[in-house]
Amino acid sequence: MKKAAICYFHSSFSEYVRVSKSLNPKEEEYVKRRQAVVEKYLKDKGTEYKQEHVPVIAVLGSGGGERAMVGLLGALAQMEEEKLLDSITYLCGVSGSTWCMASLYEDPKWSVNVAADKKKIVDRLSDGKFSISDMLDWLSKAVEDENYSLTDFWAATVVFNSIKEVSDESKTQNEGRCHSTNPYPIYTAIDKGLKEDNQTAPCWFEISPHEAGYSHVGAYVDTSLFGSQFENGKPKTPPKEEDMLYLQGALCASCFNNRTVPETPKAKYLNVKYDFLFLAGFFAVVKILGKTIIAAYNWTWGTKFNFLYKYPAKDHIPAALLSDEKRNLEDAGILLNSPYVAALRPERKVDLILSFDFSSDDPFLTVKKAADYCKEAGRPFPSLVIEPGEEKNPKDFYVFKDETKAPIVIHIPLFNTVNCGENIEEWRRRYKTFQGPYSKEMIEDLLLVSSRNVKNNKEKILNEIKAVCAR
Repeated sequence: MKKAAICYFHSSFSEYVRVSKSLNPKEEEYVKRRQAVVEKYLKDKGTEYKQEHVPVIAVLGSGGGERAMVGLLGALAQMEEEKLLDSITYLCGVSGSTWCMASLYEDPKWSVNVAADKKKIVDRLSDGKFSISDMLDWLSKAVEDENYSLTDFWAATVVFNSIKEVSDESKTQNEGRCHSTNPYPIYTAIDKGLKEDNQTAPCWFEISPHEAGYSHVGAYVDTSLFGSQFENGKPKTPPKEEDMLYLQGALCASCFNNRTVPETPKAKYLNVKYDFLFLAGFFAVVKILGKTIIAAYNWTWGTKFNFLYKYPAKDHIPAALLSDEKRNLEDAGILLNSPYVAALRPERKVDLILSFDFSSDDPFLTVKKAADYCKEAGRPFPSLVIEPGEEKNPKDFYVFKDETKAPIVIHIPLFNTVNCGENIEEWRRRYKTFQGPYSKEMIEDLLLVSSRNVKNNKEKILNEIKAVCAR
């Protein structure tokens, strides 16, 4: 077994940048407390485990815009109703699922208040208003940052228009609200430059309550310093208190980095443009539009100061991360539309993955790409057996496991033959990734479909939990 820490810096640098394959000590402490909740859950179920540690179960939410946000909300709420939520140690999200996570974690004990929090979120999505004045206030502050990009504009317009909320909660406030009553949250993104250089393993980036950084490389900075200007392992500027709306945008914004155009109702967004001119100060609007046009011309997304710029450690870190003062983060769904990489970090020792797939096309693409990633990264992953024809007409529950050290993977496609019958394509057309905000009826219908995937498979999920404990 490899030693936990691989450090190449003088002790003075460890205060700011952490180069190590080990978990953050604060995450370890949190997980230890959360594992006590899981252990009690297993004891109450009369389930004994054989391994040296309490089995680690991770829930994954894929991307998919508002479809993923509502789908994950329905799945988690049903897990709480079926008394399954206390078995979960990690909750990992990418793209649209992070919208749901960010909303839930506003409540420090959401996992015991799911029903009430679900109602609040649904009411906000259904009845909330898109406040142009709030949006402009947020953007007016954002354009003052030299790293302003299309991510900011996307977060303040499209994300806000979908979730009906401009968050004023900072990263450090969010950390303070993180309570081991809840699973440990991990948000994922990718480094655009590394991905374009075909460094598909090192490009993965994660943000947790305690640190942000490159999970495969093993280089991190405290989340409160994420976005600060760095050089030689030390911050040159004070920590910037970025709010959670930006983080949602940063994780979800860059799905158009290949210059594709979303299928959204154009009139609605043109109206927003004209409302700018009537509802905001002329000079503020000019500045916002000017910087946004420049960002659009250069197609700039997710610009952040690089905490590894001129870092003294040379080994194991891609050269570009040491030489570039700024990096660009984008939606991880472009590469793999589910946060498997975060859950598969060997140090997290995940035994069982419960993957909710809200993708719009091939319902098995995420798990196939996860298998490819593990092959490249040299990490164990179970063999995949998918019957012919099920790519178009999937069932509602799949288990992939073998006799290796790989975690058991439960894969649940959102739309399937059990809850949609022969109308899967109709459901997919109704809930496109890029379209206007859902109506209340659409939200309620989608919640019902998502919750059924958990309710109908409760016993199967419990059987796999028992299988993990018996290993």
